[in-house]
Amino acid sequence: MTDAPLRALWRASPLDPHPGLELLPEGATLTVEPDLTRALERRDAIEVLIDGRPSELLDGASLRHVIVPFAGFPPALREAARERPHLTFHNAHYNAAFVAQHALALLLAAAHRLLPHDAALRRGDWGDRDAPEPSLHLAGREAQLLGYGAIGRRLAPMLRGLGMDVTALRRRREADADGVRVVGPEQLHDALARASAVVVSLPATPATEGLLDTDALAHLPRGAVVVNVGRGPVIDQDALYEALVAGRVGAAGLDVWWTYPGREPEAALATLPARRAFGALPNVVLSPHRADATDASGRAQVEDVCATLRAIAAGEPHSVVDVEAGY
Repeated sequence: MTDAPLRALWRASPLDPHPGLELLPEGATLTVEPDLTRALERRDAIEVLIDGRPSELLDGASLRHVIVPFAGFPPALREAARERPHLTFHNAHYNAAFVAQHALALLLAAAHRLLPHDAALRRGDWGDRDAPEPSLHLAGREAQLLGYGAIGRRLAPMLRGLGMDVTALRRRREADADGVRVVGPEQLHDALARASAVVVSLPATPATEGLLDTDALAHLPRGAVVVNVGRGPVIDQDALYEALVAGRVGAAGLDVWWTYPGREPEAALATLPARRAFGALPNVVLSPHRADATDASGRAQVEDVCATLRAIAAGEPHSVVDVEAGY
C-alpha cells in the first residue's frame, strides 16, 4: 500500500470526460495533459505516467509506474524500459472483446468471399455464386489461434460456437482448458497442417516476427483463411502475398499492417499499408487497424486504466509487462 494518494498524469487528448473516472483510487489525482512541454512541468511530482510513447517524462524523480493505455508494448518503449529497471510497466487489455469480435468479422467476411461479390453486385453483376471460390464452411473444421492471451480467450468460445475445434499456440504451455487444445511453438507446423482458419493475435517481438513465413504457410491446407489482429510483422508479407496469389491461402482478413502513416494529417490519406499490393487481391479483406473503434471503447479504456491505478495503490500486480518478452 502506498503511503499517500497516487498522483498520475495521462498524456493523451482530453478525455470527454468518459464515465469511469469515478473509479479512481480514493484520493488519487489524475491530470490529463497532451502537451509534452506542459506535462514536463509536472514530471517530478507524479508516481504514475499513463503513456505509450517514450519521452523525458520517464525520468521523473517520483515516477515508479508506467501504464501503456493500449494493447502492445512498442519497441522504442521496450528499449527505454530496459534502461530504467526501477520502473514497472503495465499494459492495457480493455480492447480484447472488441478485437475478438472484429477478428470474427474478418474471418467470416474472408471465408464467405463477401467483398468480391459485394463489389460485383453493386455493378448489377450477379455473376457465378461459386466464383471466384465457394465459401468455406467452418463448422467441423479446426481453428488455430496464434496467441492465447486476452483476445484469444475471448475469441475461442465464438469459434466453438460456430462448431469449430480450437487449438491455441502459447509460448508458456498450460493444460488444455475450456475445450481449447494448447500447444507450444515446437508444434506450430503440425498444428497449422490441421487448420482451416488461423487467427493471429500475437504481439510483435523478436520471437514472433516472421513466425508465419513461407515454410509455415506451406503447412496450411490449401484454401485456409488467415486473419491478423495482432501485429503485421508476425506474418512475412511477401510469403502471405505469394500464397494468396497462388491460392495456397484461400483468403485473408488483415487489420494490422507492415506500413503505417506518419502523424501528418495528409499521410493518413495517402499511405499504402504494405509493400505488396494486397488491395488488388479479391481474396483479402482490408481493415485500417480499427478493431477497437467501437462505441464502448472510451469507457472501457478508462475503466482499465483505473483498475490498474487501484491495483498500484493497493500494492498489487496488475497487467505487468515482462520487458524482456515484450508483453
